[in-house]
Amino acid sequence: MHAIRSPRSRATTYVTTGQLSLLGLMVFAVALKPAFVLRWNEVGLSNYGVHLETAVPYTLALGLGGGFAVASARSLPALDRTRRRLRFVLVTYGALLFMILASTYGYRLNPTLKAVHVTVNVVSVVFLLGTSTWLVARFPSRSSTGWLVVQVIGLVLAVVDFANLLHVLFAAQLLIGTSFGVLMVGAVRRSDA
Repeated sequence: MHAIRSPRSRATTYVTTGQLSLLGLMVFAVALKPAFVLRWNEVGLSNYGVHLETAVPYTLALGLGGGFAVASARSLPALDRTRRRLRFVLVTYGALLFMILASTYGYRLNPTLKAVHVTVNVVSVVFLLGTSTWLVARFPSRSSTGWLVVQVIGLVLAVVDFANLLHVLFAAQLLIGTSFGVLMVGAVRRSDA
């Protein structure tokens, strides 16, 4: 006998698949060109989107991450205010991934396009931190506060990099993105319960 999947279980499957796709494909891109992150003047993830060797996995990573976030939102029933807000979070996160992706390809062409790309990324980091705080408060777990602390450490590293004190953008992005992904998947899973 086959189990019937509810729309809520699809939401968890979609968000988990999106986050695993994002992480797995970015690891693959880094494996193809590890020199970007193994040198003193490390760069951010966007550099994987502007090189022919890594553009495809980078594009798939952000595209699938964003697409599955939106699919998760569409599959999550808006039964109450919290779920409606969670749907908004998922759609906004998906849109931000698409905007990061779209602004990546030309950001090295001129200062205006670089400013657009940097602005989209800064807005994303602020959104992720604010949203993570809400996720921890609304969907607490044993590890959620720890993941929020990891994200704050990533934010501190991002500020240090932005101030040009130390080039640790990749590490900052890794900590911020991974911790948010774990918190978001946990929130959708707990909203399914």
